[in-house]
Amino acid sequence: MKLNEMHRILQLNLLKEQFIEKVEIYRNEVVYVNIKKDDIYFALDINENKEIFLVFRNDNSWENICQHFNCKINHKTKIFSNNQLLVDFLALSDKDNIVEIIRQIINQLLEHSSNEVYLLKSINSKLININQVTSNKYLNDIYLDMANSLKDKYLTLRDTLVMVKEQELSIARFGDGEIRCMVTTNGCGFQKHDWKLMQELREISRENTGLLVCYPSLLIEDKFWQNFWPIYWPKCKFYLQQNRIGDAMITRPEAFYFYGQEMVALWKSIWNEKKICFISGENSRFTANHPIFSNIENAEYILSKNKNAYQDIDQLLAKCLGKKHIDIFLIALGPTGTVLSARLHRQGRRALDIGHLNNSFDTVFLNKVTPEGIPY
Repeated sequence: MKLNEMHRILQLNLLKEQFIEKVEIYRNEVVYVNIKKDDIYFALDINENKEIFLVFRNDNSWENICQHFNCKINHKTKIFSNNQLLVDFLALSDKDNIVEIIRQIINQLLEHSSNEVYLLKSINSKLININQVTSNKYLNDIYLDMANSLKDKYLTLRDTLVMVKEQELSIARFGDGEIRCMVTTNGCGFQKHDWKLMQELREISRENTGLLVCYPSLLIEDKFWQNFWPIYWPKCKFYLQQNRIGDAMITRPEAFYFYGQEMVALWKSIWNEKKICFISGENSRFTANHPIFSNIENAEYILSKNKNAYQDIDQLLAKCLGKKHIDIFLIALGPTGTVLSARLHRQGRRALDIGHLNNSFDTVFLNKVTPEGIPY
């Protein structure tokens, strides 16, 4: 099939579909189809021989796909050739129909967050084995370096909360989103890149001012973090200069899985009979009307954007500082929450970046979906 004919057919059948950004010819070599949905941006390049290449348009999309399918693939990978599928995450009924092939590839990649997970494999099995051995050794080296770097200063989940309670600390937590915003220009799913945000996160991660900075632990049992740390640990290690580091998983299901009701009691003891101001995004996953907050004295609320909230950071800080009577600010606002907690701490106010705490409680004790499974 000639490129011009393929271009016409694909434009006619695909351009009207959701998430298809563009269908064009490139250098008279391939027809490319650009696909964009939220933070996933990739293209399919198709040549006259009906060979199809998966091409990622940015590092963030590549990392998301690699992490989800638990594999390493190139930024450009041949996935279809000579009427034969070269990956096993597709189930095509008509391999001769180029439009149908492309539709199914797009659907599977865009639905990568569904419960039905398909394993994306590399083309060359020998390459898989070589890469797997290399990957395993590199992962072991990363974990060993993390263990040595964090030795004697990384607190357990329980010790983190006990210290927060007994020393009446403020906390600023770093998860994968905050780390991405700190060391890449890709931002994260609900916060676009901002140079000032990047710099603030770096300063927070470095400072030793009484603020308890919390980072994720090794989480060696979790495939997401197994793929995350080899990419990001060498980039964020430089900024970890504190004498003590809390475990960021205190707000995640892991804390409740490991410690059960003891963790609930510790959290509730921190704000028992305190005047609380909750800060979150409008229509976000967070809710203050929850059993874990049942023992506070009274509640006030400040709402911001549920995406790109960093644009409001100065106004949020001013509103918080105007509430002189508040004992503790409880913040669930992504990377902006991390920064706001640190800024309030520097102003002598107590703030806890609690993230998905209420949703994590529900996951463990009420058998609800994980926090990321809850729509905005």
